[in-house]
Amino acid sequence: MAHVALPETCARPDSSPPEPLLWISPGRATYLGPSLELAPHSTSVHCVIVGVDGPFTLRVEGAPDLVTRSALVPPRLVHQVISPPGSRILFCYSDVTVTLGRDHASRMALQQELFWTDHRDEAALVRLCRGPVPDGDAIATLATGPRHRDVDPRIVRTVRRIHTDVSGRRNATDLARAEHLSTSHFLRLFGRETGTSFRRYRLWVRMLHVARSFSEGTDFTSAAMSAGFASPSHFSDSFLRMFGLTATALAATGADVVLEDAPAAYDNRDASSSAR
Repeated sequence: MAHVALPETCARPDSSPPEPLLWISPGRATYLGPSLELAPHSTSVHCVIVGVDGPFTLRVEGAPDLVTRSALVPPRLVHQVISPPGSRILFCYSDVTVTLGRDHASRMALQQELFWTDHRDEAALVRLCRGPVPDGDAIATLATGPRHRDVDPRIVRTVRRIHTDVSGRRNATDLARAEHLSTSHFLRLFGRETGTSFRRYRLWVRMLHVARSFSEGTDFTSAAMSAGFASPSHFSDSFLRMFGLTATALAATGADVVLEDAPAAYDNRDASSSAR
């Protein structure tokens, strides 16, 4: 585990609230810090949101605004999070290699039409986030549940291949062939097991790669190109659509980034074997 800091645009006075924190590992990203002025966006993976200092408004097109203290937003749902300026908020993004969507949902008390609200451990999450030294792994585990392994082994191997081929030299047909599946069946299986599309999942992996590379000192342009984005504008537009703000705006928060070790699902075991 390593700590690095994103560049800061200015120094913060001693009286200001704790600096924002961003924990990154394969399959998971967690932000804890001041609320950000987010535009409507849709993520590629499940996202647990908790208002650390108070409720926030969740806005979804076609539904009335909902004021809540915690919510679970599924992949590909266009939404907007609105909270008082300066109030702290938690965003915990995790994909199927961490916790299955149904396990996420089981941790929520209320199901709305398109998302879930009222995390069963909401009060405990707020306490953890308000601690003097927040533990990102403890927060994310409580938010999403313990890491899960109940995933079709063909998709587990596919995920490993995607993480080792971030720039995307092998397309869906290539990855389907590696598991002796037709492309159409592979795409249906991938969507069923991950809760998101193959294209959106690959985009998520590329975003994690850029975040790690940038926090280690690589500029955004080089990091984005190494992750397979066609151009800096392609990366910028994709980041905005996925997270509701630009990458440079996030970097300007001066967040302290914690790079966590990869879970077992991303080890270096041979990912080329076929399903038994």
